[in-house]
Amino acid sequence: MLKKMGVRPLAARLLVYVMLFSVVLSLVATGLQMIGELDSRTRDLENVQAKAADLISGTLATNLWLLNYSEVANATDDIVRLPDIAHAQVTVSDGEQFSAGKPSGDRVITQTFPLIYDRSPLNEPQTLGTLTLTSSVELVYQQMIERALFTLLFQSFIVMLGTLGLLLIVRITLSRHLEAMSRYAARLNLDALIEPLKLKRKPPKHPDELSEMELALNIMREQLLEETRNLRQSSLQSRDERDEAIKANHAKNQFLANVSHELRTPLQSVLGYASLLADTQLDQEQHEYVQTLQSASENLSAIINDLLDISSIEAGKLILEPIPFDLRETLNDLVHMLGSRAREKGLALELRVDENLPFALEGDPVRIRQILLNLTSNAIKFTDSGHVLISIEVLGRQDDHVRLRLAVEDTGVGINPEDLPLVYEPYVQLGQRFQRQSPGAGLGLAICRQLVNLMSGSLDVESQPGEGTTFWVELTLPMAPDGATRIRPDTRMVNGRHILVVDSYELSRKITLEMLSRYDIDIEAVKSAGEALTSLRLAADGQRPFDAVILDGFVPDMDSDLLCRQIRSNPDWTQTRLLILSSNPQRGDAEHFRQAGADAFLSKSLRESCLSPILHQLFVDVEQDKRRFLTRFSLQSVHTTSRQQSLPCGRMRVLLVEDNPVNRTLTRRLLEKLGCDVMTANDGEAAASLWMWHPFDIIFMDCVMPKVDGFEATRRLRQWEEAEGRTAIPVVALTASAMEQDEEHCRQAGMNAFVAKPVNIEMLRAVLEQFCKAVS
Repeated sequence: MLKKMGVRPLAARLLVYVMLFSVVLSLVATGLQMIGELDSRTRDLENVQAKAADLISGTLATNLWLLNYSEVANATDDIVRLPDIAHAQVTVSDGEQFSAGKPSGDRVITQTFPLIYDRSPLNEPQTLGTLTLTSSVELVYQQMIERALFTLLFQSFIVMLGTLGLLLIVRITLSRHLEAMSRYAARLNLDALIEPLKLKRKPPKHPDELSEMELALNIMREQLLEETRNLRQSSLQSRDERDEAIKANHAKNQFLANVSHELRTPLQSVLGYASLLADTQLDQEQHEYVQTLQSASENLSAIINDLLDISSIEAGKLILEPIPFDLRETLNDLVHMLGSRAREKGLALELRVDENLPFALEGDPVRIRQILLNLTSNAIKFTDSGHVLISIEVLGRQDDHVRLRLAVEDTGVGINPEDLPLVYEPYVQLGQRFQRQSPGAGLGLAICRQLVNLMSGSLDVESQPGEGTTFWVELTLPMAPDGATRIRPDTRMVNGRHILVVDSYELSRKITLEMLSRYDIDIEAVKSAGEALTSLRLAADGQRPFDAVILDGFVPDMDSDLLCRQIRSNPDWTQTRLLILSSNPQRGDAEHFRQAGADAFLSKSLRESCLSPILHQLFVDVEQDKRRFLTRFSLQSVHTTSRQQSLPCGRMRVLLVEDNPVNRTLTRRLLEKLGCDVMTANDGEAAASLWMWHPFDIIFMDCVMPKVDGFEATRRLRQWEEAEGRTAIPVVALTASAMEQDEEHCRQAGMNAFVAKPVNIEMLRAVLEQFCKAVS
């Protein structure tokens, strides 16, 4: 009904609330009025009883004094004839009673009055009895109820009329304007904001609540209009900035691709010719140099790949490649690569490995090596004296996983506390704060942190200015299956020996003792040459001479070569073997100590992998009564079996399309070593004239070439094959461009495989073996 009248829900609720309040108010007012009237009527009845008693009490007292009881009874009957007296009772002092009438209902008013005779002036007044009068109030209650109902109905009607009038007033003066404001706010948009709110009413002489609300809404409208315009402008600006960022990111990726291409071309030559050189007749030392050159070149190639992976890391597309690996070998490669840099600065590059470290783990060794390479390179860069320590600690094991802590500690310049939050920021070099020019772009630690996060690990740093810095990485890696474990070297001859360690540098001595403590041997350690000679004499006098002396290449109180000569010249120490550990080995040092009487020479940085095997070999020679000078090269097998070079499918006919003459010659030599018949072309146009007249089993195609590039050449090849009905020749992209879109571009052009430069002979072998079955 209210809806049909056009009353909104809020107004309807207001009407209901006002009506309920009015009804309650009417009930309360009527109740109070009835209570007051009932009290008044009750007092009136009491007054009537008092007046009646006052009129008749004298007569009743006289009749009682005269003992005229018949008149007393008549008087009592006369009293009840009064309209308001329902019952009357006279009680004489001797107990006799006279009553008339009968009260009706439970609601009555009763009063008792004394009957006093006071007619004799000689005697005191005497109370002869009592008069009790009773009046009924039932009639009063009935009259009150009828009047209350009439009053309530009348007041309710008046309240209803007042409420409807109030609702109409509220509707005209307030609610319709509120509804107009509500409709205006509901349709607010940029177009509606342009038109201000105007209420349909006569402007008041003085501002009221509605005018203030109208003004506030219009002010809000203006603010919203301004903010909306700013938001639209910001949206357009953000869209432009996004487009600029996309363009900048594309330019960055293109720059990385171009840099990658330019770096990979010469790197291909370095790595390829190092591989060819490794297959020539070399002595052990030269072969070690070539291996270091190959390892450094491969590491440089991996770093280039990592730089290209920055975009993939930022986009969340970089995928780790977990494989079984030995972390000790990764550390040895790291020491080989950075050992010469540490020696140039006169630093001790130390390596400490927890004996509980498993030999086989599963992870991405290239990424782990890159992290340690960056951390160790920075440590060497900012350390002028002292040491750089790489340590691996096993924090715990759970099921088939091991928790590792990989730390790099140095004694360098340190980092100020306020600079610690900046160490992971790209393009920030803290070395500049120490007035030092440091090479590099400052990307190393930023990449390290991203790689560690991908491995679900943590990277932390602790440093004190002037005292050094320690970076550490905590990783959880699964242990590799049993089939991937490495056979431990034979060290049975080391057990039960008596060994003396002579080293003045505390950290180096501690690491050596930790390694030797893994075996069942008796160890003594001293800091100087004088203490070493004393220990040797006491051991000989005690009939338990030392089986070996591990001597640092530098002792403070005597030249190490002179100490070797003194030990070797004493006939009591003839059977004692001398092993020299050098923290900064130079070319010719091994021969120098051999002439001084030493039995073995080893770099301290190679202790983890070579100390136990070389001690074992020393004691094997003792058992066999041999004496030969041992180095790390002695642990390598003299006889090496070259890998079978022939392919499973025999000789393959290969077309190599490469515009760079150095890489063309190198790749041709590698393919020929694999037993291939190779023809070359310097661009796609020359290649087309060759495949039309010569049959080929596979084509290696460079992508970036002058005149006709590899993509266009491959498309022409596929069109020619389709037109002539020829079998498709496998085409392998051999390119220095290694972005993800480059590989997709190659496949769209019709190429079968993608190989990023630099390539080596094993990569070429794997590709050729992949297509051998098709050739067969």
